[in-house]
Amino acid sequence: MKKQFSLLIMLTMFCSTFIYAQDYQARLLKDMVKTEGGKMIMEDFTLITLSNNSTLQLKSHGEAPATSVISRDHFVALFSHIITGVIDDLTKADEGSTSQELESIIGNPDISINVYMAKAGIQIEVKTGTEVDRSTMKWEELFK
Repeated sequence: MKKQFSLLIMLTMFCSTFIYAQDYQARLLKDMVKTEGGKMIMEDFTLITLSNNSTLQLKSHGEAPATSVISRDHFVALFSHIITGVIDDLTKADEGSTSQELESIIGNPDISINVYMAKAGIQIEVKTGTEVDRSTMKWEELFK
């Protein structure tokens, strides 16, 4: 009886894992980078729910020339690293906050982050309301 029960639990876990994996298969097959007008472009949308149940929408946009500056893999890795760091900082600042991906932004974003990669370096632009903060670095400064 114990073996049958264990087998039933394992079968249930396998089926639920298989169904869960199918949900992610479409997401894994979706290309993260679009190439338009000679540029690689990535966008990411995040909903952050703070501990007081208020929310922030974060719209992230990254672009780089499609040729000769940065490889597609490095573009994805660097953009993802920057955006993940920002989201981590926002959620760590408010214990109990959570974040989740959105398919698209709902209305207007509370925070917009633009990451521009060029031959000479990188610029990160953060917009909150009417405030804009830009930080520009040469590649050699970034990788010191």
